[in-house]
Amino acid sequence: MFFRSALFGFLVFLVSTVAAAPLRPYWHTSMVHAAWTKRDGAPAAVFDMAQDQRGMLWFTATDGVYHFDGVRFARTTAIDGNPLRSSNTNGMLAVGTALWIGYNFGGVSVFDQGKVRHYGTAEGLPERSVYHIDRTGNGVMWIASSAGLYWLDGARWRHVEPEEGLPAGDFHYFTALTDGSILAYHPQGLYRSNANGHQFHLVSNDKQIEIGHLLPDGDVLAVSVDHRLYRYTPRDDKFQPIILPDGEQPFGVFVDHRGGIWINTDDGVKLLGRDLRVQRTFLAPQNLSGKLIYNMLEDREGNVWLTTENGVDRIRESRLTAISLPPRMFSGLSVRADRDGTVWIGNYQTTGNYELNSFGLHGDGSREATPLTNITATARAPDGSVWFGNAEKIWHREDGRWRSWPLPPELRGHEVQALAMDRAGRLWVSVLRKGVHVLHDGQWQAGGGHAELAPRTAVSLYADPHGAVWIGYPGNHLALVQGDAVRQFGPEDGLEVGNVTVMDSGGGHLWVGGDQGVAVFTGGRFAALSDAAGQRMNGVSGLVAARDGGLWLHGADGLIRVTAPALKAALADGSHRLQAEHFDYLDGHEGKPAQLRPLSALTEAPDGRLWYATTGSVGWIDPSRIDSNPLPPAPQITALRTDSQGYSPQSGLVLPQHTTNLELDFTAAALSIPERVRFRYRLLGLESGWRDAGVRRTAFYTNLSPGQYRFEVSAMNEDGVWSTAPGALAFSITPAFTQTLWFKLVCGLVVLGALYLLYCWRLALATRRMAERMGERRRERERIARTLHDNFLQSVQTLMIFFSQVKKGLSPTDPAQKRIDAALDAADLVLNEGRSQVHELRSTALQEELDSALSGVGQTLGEQHGVRFALEVVGAPLPLREEIAAEAYAIAREAMLNAFRHANSDDVTVTLTYTRKHFMLTVADQGQGLSADVLAAGERPGHWGLPGMRERAESVGGVLTVHSAAGAGTRIILRLPGRRAYRR
Repeated sequence: MFFRSALFGFLVFLVSTVAAAPLRPYWHTSMVHAAWTKRDGAPAAVFDMAQDQRGMLWFTATDGVYHFDGVRFARTTAIDGNPLRSSNTNGMLAVGTALWIGYNFGGVSVFDQGKVRHYGTAEGLPERSVYHIDRTGNGVMWIASSAGLYWLDGARWRHVEPEEGLPAGDFHYFTALTDGSILAYHPQGLYRSNANGHQFHLVSNDKQIEIGHLLPDGDVLAVSVDHRLYRYTPRDDKFQPIILPDGEQPFGVFVDHRGGIWINTDDGVKLLGRDLRVQRTFLAPQNLSGKLIYNMLEDREGNVWLTTENGVDRIRESRLTAISLPPRMFSGLSVRADRDGTVWIGNYQTTGNYELNSFGLHGDGSREATPLTNITATARAPDGSVWFGNAEKIWHREDGRWRSWPLPPELRGHEVQALAMDRAGRLWVSVLRKGVHVLHDGQWQAGGGHAELAPRTAVSLYADPHGAVWIGYPGNHLALVQGDAVRQFGPEDGLEVGNVTVMDSGGGHLWVGGDQGVAVFTGGRFAALSDAAGQRMNGVSGLVAARDGGLWLHGADGLIRVTAPALKAALADGSHRLQAEHFDYLDGHEGKPAQLRPLSALTEAPDGRLWYATTGSVGWIDPSRIDSNPLPPAPQITALRTDSQGYSPQSGLVLPQHTTNLELDFTAAALSIPERVRFRYRLLGLESGWRDAGVRRTAFYTNLSPGQYRFEVSAMNEDGVWSTAPGALAFSITPAFTQTLWFKLVCGLVVLGALYLLYCWRLALATRRMAERMGERRRERERIARTLHDNFLQSVQTLMIFFSQVKKGLSPTDPAQKRIDAALDAADLVLNEGRSQVHELRSTALQEELDSALSGVGQTLGEQHGVRFALEVVGAPLPLREEIAAEAYAIAREAMLNAFRHANSDDVTVTLTYTRKHFMLTVADQGQGLSADVLAAGERPGHWGLPGMRERAESVGGVLTVHSAAGAGTRIILRLPGRRAYRR
């Protein structure tokens, strides 16, 4: 007995040393278990598992290799595009970025960042099963196989021969020790190599050790084939037996980084506590996916994984810790903490076998029985003591003593709905269907002296620290009692929480919760609160303004925590949007808090823990010790698909022509709570901003153009930690010939050429049409000229001859002689004007000889007005367009008429200037010039000569300028660009 006690004490010391510096606190009893089987895509009968550098879990089985990101299992026969040598895999090891895989038919493959190296018979390995792969502390790779042990010497594997101290035969397992040696397990005994070498010696041949697990201090915790547990100390090659106090017989053992010892037994997997007694059991197959436990692994987030013949299991610690309750205590539970730290678990149940008394839970875990049954309401008084009520009595617990007061006869049989103790020592009681009453010094008073409060049942009561009492009713209605005054609040005061179920105050504010939202009383009004997305937080039946300044809510979906800084920020910016942290079923929350009768569903204990109650569970959470996952997820792209086929996501991938639609799968191995992992992505080359994908792990793109692209994805774990670097995949889409730059340039040239040809065609068509119109115009002018000459002018001439003959027949002294002379003079003027008009109409026939036409006009006008005329031609004459010549002639004639008639000049000069760039016509005189008013206005009032000349110039694309000064003559200049003036 003494020997067993000593060993037990030694093992307690062992566990304490293992847990002396754990990465995480030791396991508490509340854990979350999940199982995946074949229907979920999980592998069965896994031989080995490992976690790579990016957090992905890998499994080897007889049908290939599987990987798991926490959401989906995927079976693969190729890694990063490199195929496995066989789908029948066994041993596995992840080292850095490399993944080592052994096969059941011999050989090892090493996959590392898109490359692979295979080891087979050519490298010294036999065609035998590779069971286990590991690396010693000095970096030497070892494998255990059915042909013995092998170690990697450079690029070749060396077999450990019998002369090196190791018997031949089957080796399934070995343990790599910290000094560079290995501990090998063989049916004939336990053998250990020398440090940094491969010479073995026998350690023990009588214990039949089957497997061992390395402890943090370098020792080995081992299990024998007869289910005994031993501790092996490499320093002296000693074995010490360990006898478990519960008499457990383990088949296997596993030690995690918390110092927890897990054993595999006939019943399933069991976690031993610090006293080596069973702390938690996961029964097989009730809890686990199968009966047989193949192996166990702890991931980098602290989750424990195990594999069975049917699938894969995960065990993780929940953030909420549920306590064990009596088997029939599961309905209408409530919690209320007193000033001593005792949490009173109220039980509301009134039928048969479920009528169990409430109990108190002390800080040391011990429980205290109570006389309380069918508790319907609880309250904590300002002094920290607690009050309870049901349909018969009111109880008070103070200084370890219980007192009770029966309800008055008229209230008895009606359940107490709510309780509150004000600072004056008066207990406010709301009784179902009987209204609000006050108990003080053993006396009951309806409505507390306020008649309007007596008839209506209050849903909730709350006495604030300032002595006021708040009374909550259904339908967004609150009453405030301050001394002798009662103030009513409703929707018109901003109260929009539905049925007021719970109230508390903190930070100078009153917080109100209901089935339709949460509100804060500030500035004499209520303001509705919402979450970060602007959604109301409904169904709240528990609310605590914590001592640290934060706010806790308990609703149908679990607990909600708003830290003090987040609460302050939401009130300061006026948004009333709360950045909140949720604790739901993924954190161990089970059931729902009472809604119809809002029992006390949330309370804060003096040690800072928040206790909650639901239908069927009571638990707590310590805000100062909420486990968080500090590891940033490592996102990766797992697949790329087009409309026609899928591709391995290798960087530098070139997609074929006419690829327009893409589908990309991505993931991030966050294994604790993968349901809360969030993603965002972008496709550089198309967009620069991030797209929020939420929990979705697929991206879709359509109508992509050829070019270079880079897809990036970033991930956030359950605690808001973003990945340090995005997962990325660079690829390109090959352009078809019709999508190349050369093709576009050729198309552009063709379009430009077509446009130029169209322009030339249109120009030729317009020219032809213009020529036709000008021909018609010329023929019409000639017809009018013939008519004027042959009819009108001839008639005038005949008429003048007739009057001349009449004049000859009259006496020279006849008074009619003067009138006839005047008429003849007028007729002569008409005749001259007619000849001028005929000359103008006929001038189009001289357009190709503009100088001759203008010379004729100038000579005629000069003779009529007695003014010298000169025509000058500068440059070699070029053929003018027909319409240009006509308009130039008309402008010159108008200018010449003005000069001869009105300039009072001795001479008039017309100059025609021909250059390739320009055609210019100038009519100049040396007369009296134009007045400043006419030059400024651009015309002489009532005369249209100058405006007409400008209009003619503009109609053919020319510019008319007038230069004149008083007494210095006038120059009128028509200027046209050569490309418009000359014919080709």
